[in-house]
Amino acid sequence: MLAGCKDEFDEYYARPEGLEGPIYQVLSDSVRFRGNFDHYLALVEKAGYKETLSTAGYWTVFAPTDDAFEQYFQANNLSGIDDISEEKAYQIVSYSLIYNAYSLRDLGFYQKGAGQDTLSASFRRKTAYYKGVYKEEVSGQELDVVDANRNGFDTYALDDNNNKYMPYFMQHYLDRMNLTADDIEGFYDRPYTGAQVANALVVQSNVVAENGYIHTVDRVIEPMQNIADYLNDKPQYSLFKSILEMEFRTLQSNAALSYDANSYPELTERYAPVYNLGGPVYVKSFTGGYAFSPNNENFLSGGNDAQSDSWTLFVPENDALQEFLDEVLLEYYGALANVPDPILFDFVNMHMWQTALWPSRFSLMTNTLNEEARFDPDTDLTDRQVLSNGLMYGTNKVQQGNFFFTVYSRPYLDPDYSIMLTLLDSYRFTISDPGQNFALLLMSNYQLNEAGFEYDPSARNQWTYNGESAQAYERLNRMLELSIIKLASPDELDDLSGSGIFETMGGEYIRYENGEFFASGNVESGENIVITESATYEAVNGRDFYGLGLATYTEKVLAEIIFETPQFSKFAEYLQYSPLYNPSSLQIEGVSPGQFFTVLIPSEEAINEAIAEGRLPADPQTSESTEIEQIAAFIKYHFVPRNSIVPDGKKIVSENGEEFSTLLATLDGDIKKVLIDNSANGFQPPYTMTATDVNGNVANVLIPSSNVLASYAVLHQIDRVLESN
Repeated sequence: MLAGCKDEFDEYYARPEGLEGPIYQVLSDSVRFRGNFDHYLALVEKAGYKETLSTAGYWTVFAPTDDAFEQYFQANNLSGIDDISEEKAYQIVSYSLIYNAYSLRDLGFYQKGAGQDTLSASFRRKTAYYKGVYKEEVSGQELDVVDANRNGFDTYALDDNNNKYMPYFMQHYLDRMNLTADDIEGFYDRPYTGAQVANALVVQSNVVAENGYIHTVDRVIEPMQNIADYLNDKPQYSLFKSILEMEFRTLQSNAALSYDANSYPELTERYAPVYNLGGPVYVKSFTGGYAFSPNNENFLSGGNDAQSDSWTLFVPENDALQEFLDEVLLEYYGALANVPDPILFDFVNMHMWQTALWPSRFSLMTNTLNEEARFDPDTDLTDRQVLSNGLMYGTNKVQQGNFFFTVYSRPYLDPDYSIMLTLLDSYRFTISDPGQNFALLLMSNYQLNEAGFEYDPSARNQWTYNGESAQAYERLNRMLELSIIKLASPDELDDLSGSGIFETMGGEYIRYENGEFFASGNVESGENIVITESATYEAVNGRDFYGLGLATYTEKVLAEIIFETPQFSKFAEYLQYSPLYNPSSLQIEGVSPGQFFTVLIPSEEAINEAIAEGRLPADPQTSESTEIEQIAAFIKYHFVPRNSIVPDGKKIVSENGEEFSTLLATLDGDIKKVLIDNSANGFQPPYTMTATDVNGNVANVLIPSSNVLASYAVLHQIDRVLESN
C-alpha cells in the first residue's frame, strides 16, 4: 500500500512533459538554439552565472546571438571570449539579466502592485548589474566611493545596490507617449523596428524557460554609463561638470556635493573584504537642491517608478557655456567661486528634467523651475544619449532660463540689489515668466538705505525704517509693487520721451513723462524717478530701468488729494460741505483707506452747466434737505469703488465698455452703475475714455487734466455731470 502511495505521489509531482529547461539549457541544448549562443554561454560561464541560469530563479534574459558577438569582437579588436576579462564578462552578463520574467508584452507594464499594473507606461527594467565601489580622486586624495541611490544628502538606502536599468522601446510605449520612431532613432544608428533593447533589435522574443523568458538580440549590450559618469568622460562638458560638482569650492564648503563615510559604516564593513579595501567607503551624493542626483540609478521614490520614467539633462558644451558665463552669469561676480550657491543651483536646475524628455515633447514638459526645454532638436543638439539613469543631450547653447534672461535677472544677479531681490521672492515666478511682460524700476541697496530702510536677516526685526520695525516691511513691499509695472508687450516702454500711465503689480498706477516716472508719493514730494536710459536692460519679457529715486506712495487720503488738485476745486466745494465728508477724520462716507477707486470728477464748466439745467443745486452749502440729498447722490455717483481704471485700452476687454458699480444705492439697495469705456478710440492709441450714465448720457474724460494719482486711486476729470435718475 505504501509503495502504491509513493507511485501516486511521484506521478502527481513529476516534472510535466514538455516543460522547457532552465535558461542555460534552453540556449545550449534545444535544437533551435544550439550553436547560435556559444559565445554568450561561454561568457556566462566566465562570469560565474552558469549555475544561476541553470537552476531556479525568475529572469528575463536579453541574449546576444553569436553574430552579435562577432560584430562586438571586430568592433573592439578582440579575437574571442578569451580576450574578455572576467570583470567585463560579469558586466555584460549581469547587465543582460533583468529581475523577474517578462514577455515583450509584460515589459510594457508599469508594476504598481497586484491588480494595478498599467500597460504601455514602461520602458526600463532593473538589471542584475551594479557598479559597486570605485576609486575617485577628491581634493588630492583617492577615495573608495559608491554612488548615491537616492536624491539629496543623507538619503542613501543600505539595502539598495543602485542597480543599473536597461532601456527598451516597444511600440505600445511609443503609442502611449505619442512618440514617433524619430524620437528613438535620434539616439541610435539604426532604424526603429518596434522592438528594441538599448541599441539592439529583438531577433526572437518570448522564448519560455523554466526560470524565465529569453529574448534574443542582435548586438552585445554593455552596461551603460549613468549621466554623471558620461559627463566625467567627456571633456567637452567639463565646464558644466565643474559647476554641477562645484569644483571651485573646498570639500568642506561644497554645497552641491558630499562624500560621506561616517554616516554609513555598514558600507565599509560590507565592501572592505570584497574589494580588499584599506579605508572607508564614501557615498558620493548630490544636494537635494538639484532636481536629481545624476549618479542615482533609481528615480524619484527609489521604487518601481524607475520603470516608467527617468531623468533628462541638457549639457551645454564648453564654448557655449563660457559665452553665457562671460555675458550673463559672471557679469557681477568675475569668477564662479564668487557666485552664490542658490544661483548656481538654479543654473543647474534649469537644465534638469524629472522625466524622460523625448525631442518631440520638448515644449510639453517643464523642469522644476517651470520652464519648457528651449532647444531646437534640429539645430541645438550636438549629442544624444540614452544612459542607464536617463537621457542626456549635449547642446550648443545654454537653456534660456527664466531667472537669467527676464526682468528678474538684474536684481537676481546683481548683489547691489539684494534687498530688492529678497522682497521679490514671492513674485519671482511671476516676473520671471517670459509669457508675462513687466518693467522693473530697480531699487538698489544704497537707495533703500538712503531712504531709511535697513534689512538684516540675522536680526530679530529684519526690516526697519528709520530705526523702527513697525510697518517697515509693509512700506517696502508697497514700494516694490509700485516698481513692478505691467506691460502688454516687452517693447511697450521702449520710448520714454512721451508720457503714459501704467498699472503696477499692486494694482496702483504709475506715470511717466519725458524719461521720468512718478507715483502718487513722487507727485507729493516733487521727486520723480529720473531714468538713466543708457543703462536700461532689455529682457525677453520687458525692461529693467535704472534711475535716481524710488517709487513712493502718498499717505494722504482721497479727500485731501481732491481738495489739493486745482482742476477739482468746484467739485471739492460740494464735497467739503456735504455730510458725506468728515473734516475731523478727513474721510468720505463709503471710502475706506486701502480700497481701490476710480473717481470721475466733472469739470467746473460741466458743473455750471448742470446747475443751469437744474440738475444740481447752485449752493454747495445749501441747508434744504432735498438739495443736500441731491448733492450726496451727485457725489456718490461719481465714485467707482474696487477698481482703478485709466484710459489705456486695458482691463476692459469689451469694445462697448463695461458696467461698474458706484457708491450710490437706492433705498431698496439697488446699486447705481456707470458704463466705462477706457478705449473709446477702438483699442488704439491715443487712448480715450468715456463714462455713460443710466440715462445714456456720455461724459468724456479730459485726458490732460486726468490720471491724477492718489493712494490706491486714480482721479479723472470729465466734461459732463453724470445723471443717476
